[in-house]
Order: sequence, then structure tokens, then C-alpha cells
Amino acid sequence: MTHQELKELARDKVYSIYAVKHFKVDDKDPYWSVSDETKKSCKESDQRDLEAWSYILGLIEKDNKL
Repeated sequence: MTHQELKELARDKVYSIYAVKHFKVDDKDPYWSVSDETKKSCKESDQRDLEAWSYILGLIEKDNKL
């Protein structure tokens, strides 16, 4: 596998995780079956995860442009 192929594979894998997290954060009520306190905690965790994956994706895309 070439370095460029590895970079493209990494981007694809990170983007797929990012997309799933993004859809979950945008879901109106993904935690309908839990208490309000747990729901709030889960939503905050999902938002932090989305921000982290967005950051990683941005680093990969920046590296691929160099």
C-alpha cells in the first residue's frame, strides 16, 4: 500500500465514523428510553465525540492537501 493509499483509507474510515456521529447528534431524540439526566449526559458525550472526529478529519484532509 502506498502512502497516498494509506492516507485515503484513513480519511475514508474517519469520515464514516464522523458521519455516523453527525447523524446521531442531529437525531431529535436518540435516547427516548432513558431519563432526562442520562439523555443530557449522552448528548454531551456525543457532541464531544463529534468535535474530536471532526478535528481528526480536518487534520487528515489538511495533510492530504499538502
